[in-house]
Amino acid sequence: MTVESSVRELALALGERLALTMDEDVGLSSDDGDDTQQRGGGDQWCLVGTVLTQKWYHMESMERTLIDVWRPVKGLHMRILGNNLFAFYFFHPVDMQWVLAEGPWRFDNHIMVLQEAQGGRQIVKEELFEVPFWIQIHNLPPDRLTVESGKSIGSAIGRLIKVDVGEGNIWGS
Repeated sequence: MTVESSVRELALALGERLALTMDEDVGLSSDDGDDTQQRGGGDQWCLVGTVLTQKWYHMESMERTLIDVWRPVKGLHMRILGNNLFAFYFFHPVDMQWVLAEGPWRFDNHIMVLQEAQGGRQIVKEELFEVPFWIQIHNLPPDRLTVESGKSIGSAIGRLIKVDVGEGNIWGS
């Protein structure tokens, strides 16, 4: 089993709880992005992505839906890069960072893999295999509610991004 297939299986298993629909309201302010097309988009604040599916989907519908859900303050523009490969060009870094921080995202019940573009380097679809998930562990003994235990558990599951703790370096404080 490859890392990519493991990520896909985990995404499918967890994906049922991560729905993204046309009706979802995120509560961020947004302008309508009328000037987005005119300004174009550089690689400065760009996410490249794919949707984990073999099914066909309408890219323009995805762009409209994600603009409604993400509500970027300064707008965004989506460009098709290839078969099930696209780029989102944001016009403010806060909008892009919010999308990354609030993920993972789904479109049409399929998990999206998003990665920040790195300095003009071309990203190919095969490089898009990592989706960050927030994991919550219940019923650990009190002496295991430490940063070290969190790092150990997180590293055993996959690539650890961070351990979220309260004051005093213990969970739940």
